[in-house]
Amino acid sequence: MDEVDFLKEAHHLQIFTDFLDKRGLRGVATCPYVYRQFSSKRVLVMERLNGVPLTDLSSIRAVTSKDPETVLINALNTWFASVLGAETFHADVHAGNLLVLPDGRVGFIDFGIVGRISPVTWKAMEALLGSLALGDYNTMARALATIGACSEHVDYSAFAGDLKSFFTELEGLNSSLVVAADAAAGMRGLSASVEVDQAQVNRLLLDLVAIGERHGIRFPREFGLFVKQLLYFDRYTRILAPELRVFDDQRVNWRSAAASSFSIDDAGLEIPVSATRPGSNYLYN
Repeated sequence: MDEVDFLKEAHHLQIFTDFLDKRGLRGVATCPYVYRQFSSKRVLVMERLNGVPLTDLSSIRAVTSKDPETVLINALNTWFASVLGAETFHADVHAGNLLVLPDGRVGFIDFGIVGRISPVTWKAMEALLGSLALGDYNTMARALATIGACSEHVDYSAFAGDLKSFFTELEGLNSSLVVAADAAAGMRGLSASVEVDQAQVNRLLLDLVAIGERHGIRFPREFGLFVKQLLYFDRYTRILAPELRVFDDQRVNWRSAAASSFSIDDAGLEIPVSATRPGSNYLYN
C-alpha cells in the first residue's frame, strides 16, 4: 500500500529538498536528510531535527531569538512557494509536522501526505483568497465556481449569501487560545497553546462541499486538502501573530509570480494568471 511505502516518502522529501535549494530558502526552512542506504519500503532512516512545535509560543521564545511572527511568515512563504513552485507540496502541516529550530528556521517533517494543485485551481484560489481578505463573497462565489465543476446556471447571489454564513461560522471555529503571563518575566514569560477541534474542522469542510453541491458545484478533492492546511496556518497565526492579516500583509507571498498580470476567465471573474504546472490531486505515500 502507498500509505506505508517509505521510498515514496523519501522521494517526496527529495522533491522538497531540491525545491528549497533551488529557491534559496535554506536560510528560513529545512527538512530531514534521508539516509537512503539504510532506508527501504518499510523503513525510513533520516536526520533528526531538534525543535519545538509551531504552536508552543513559550518554547519558541526559549529555543530561538528569532521573532515568532517572522518565523511564521517564513513558514507561510515557504509553504505557499512550494504549492506554486514544487512538483508536490506538504499536505499535512499540523503542529507536530512544523518545528521551530534553534536557528529560527522552520523544519518541515513527515511527508506522508503531499498534494498537487492544478494551474486552473490555483488561479481560482488566488481570487478566493483575495476575496476572503476583503469579505467579497460575490467574487468568492465566482472563484469557487471556477474551481469546481458547475452547472450552467449558478445563482451567484444566493451562493454568496451561503458563503458569508459559512465563513462567519468559520471565524468562530472552536479554537481555544490559552495565554498565561508570568508577571516576573514580563513578555518573555508569555506562553500560549492552541487546541483545535478536528471534528469541527472536518465538519466545516464537509459543509462547504455541501454548499457548493447545493448550488450545482462539485469541488475537486485537492480543494478540501488545501483549505485544511489554511485552517492549520490560521491557528498558528492566532498564537504567534494575532495582529497579522495574512492575505493583506505584503510580507506574505501567497500570490504567484505572475500575479501582476490578469485575465478574465469564462465566468467573467478577474483573477491573476499563475504559473502553469501539471497535476491536480493529492497523494498518500
